[in-house]
Amino acid sequence: MSQSSPAQVTRNLILERAGYRVVAAREPAEATSIFAASVVHAVVLGDSLTREQGLELARALKTLNRSVPIVALSKTSGTQIPATLVDEHVECLGDPRLLLEALDRVLAVDGNG
Repeated sequence: MSQSSPAQVTRNLILERAGYRVVAAREPAEATSIFAASVVHAVVLGDSLTREQGLELARALKTLNRSVPIVALSKTSGTQIPATLVDEHVECLGDPRLLLEALDRVLAVDGNG
């Protein structure tokens, strides 16, 4: 099992301070299990996932509940997951407001906010 990176820990703290309840998974199988057993209003796919892992996880989550919005973080625009599987893409360039704004958009559209 992998450890959370400093960027992931910081991101989680920022989300919690913004009022979100964060449940972090260390690997895709754990994320799918948590998603299936919990009420989830939005998912943030971390940039530590490979593109293939992100694709597989997004497909699994959308199969379980298509209405839950997914925000995918990526290091570059070239690693983006197709828009059919995610609701927003955010390039991880160090500005946490980009992620918060993306979550605001998907939650407002979805009605879960």
